[in-house]
Amino acid sequence: MIAWSYGTVMRIVRDEEALQELEVRLVNEEVALALNYPELTGRASPEECVIVNTTAVELGLDSGGKHFVTARLSPEGTPLSGRGEVRREGHIVKMRYTPFQHTVQSVEEKESEYHEIFQKVEGKTLGRIPVVIGEVHSMLPAFVLSLWHLWRRAGESKMPRVCYIMSEGGALPLALSDHVRYLQSASMLTGTLTYGHAFGGQTECVNLYTALLAAKYVWKADVIVVAPGPGVAGTGTKFGFSGMEQITIIEAAHKLGGLPVLIPRVSFADGRERHTGISHHTLTVLRFVPEVPLVLNVEHHPKLIGQLQDQSVRHTIVFHEPKDMEIWRNITESYPVPLVSMGRTIEDDPAFFAHMYYAARFIWMRCLKREEMKKMDLFS
Repeated sequence: MIAWSYGTVMRIVRDEEALQELEVRLVNEEVALALNYPELTGRASPEECVIVNTTAVELGLDSGGKHFVTARLSPEGTPLSGRGEVRREGHIVKMRYTPFQHTVQSVEEKESEYHEIFQKVEGKTLGRIPVVIGEVHSMLPAFVLSLWHLWRRAGESKMPRVCYIMSEGGALPLALSDHVRYLQSASMLTGTLTYGHAFGGQTECVNLYTALLAAKYVWKADVIVVAPGPGVAGTGTKFGFSGMEQITIIEAAHKLGGLPVLIPRVSFADGRERHTGISHHTLTVLRFVPEVPLVLNVEHHPKLIGQLQDQSVRHTIVFHEPKDMEIWRNITESYPVPLVSMGRTIEDDPAFFAHMYYAARFIWMRCLKREEMKKMDLFS
């Protein structure tokens, strides 16, 4: 059951186009922070009354200790997002049959200027674009920052067009991600896309396949990254984790003619045996796609090599020599958001973050050093 509370907006702590952070005085006089998505509830102002979902905080879940605004009311109790304010944007309903169902214009529908693309497209049309697949959200900034570092270091003037497709495996509102906001403000992300019931991307899509196609044909991507938003689920069981979605993503990228590049989840700092070295999550995903050609970039380490002994011949494994920690100081020196995954920083868990760098290095070599990469059987 959902836990609710009621309160008054005291002040706006952060006010962005797609996300507001509010200081709210609740009925029990507690002062708490709450997040508001204007796309769902409209833009809040001080002295308004709000109804907030307090479930995550009460259960101690990982929502950053913040509540979520579900409705806005005037001080007299009148609803502030009335019927007259509702804008119809397209015909595709996100979060269907929930209190937060709302319409968006998807890139595929008839009113979209790109509708004809999706009428005509068929077959393997991604043209071997690298589709980089990650299990957790923190892989996105580490990969993109590494890619830009390599491009700048090589003296390249034209940077790659990188598009991020946010899957449904984590948070559904893209606006929750500080990383996406900063990467876009620094022009490191060319475009963002959301599909299914995830929402808030610059391009909204009905499904994963059309999101991949939109990244190429609408945004002209050179590199596509598909990963969940913040917050994923796991149960400690063989198949009970949200990262199983990577199987579908790998298959879709291959079927559409892309080159799947899976970022393995690797750690030597996680105290759980099943996540030591290459996580059982990654190994499970690999076992489900033995016939799909993909690329896996892995550190040259005895334990990791041993864990990959039984890999499918269809999987190309590219081994990389370990990198010095100094490289991360160069990569992140001007980036304002700390890189943290599962509560661990780069210093705490260098092996985890190193594998985003290895994936970026592979992409860089594939694009800039084609002669060297021809020695590897990557494109059969």
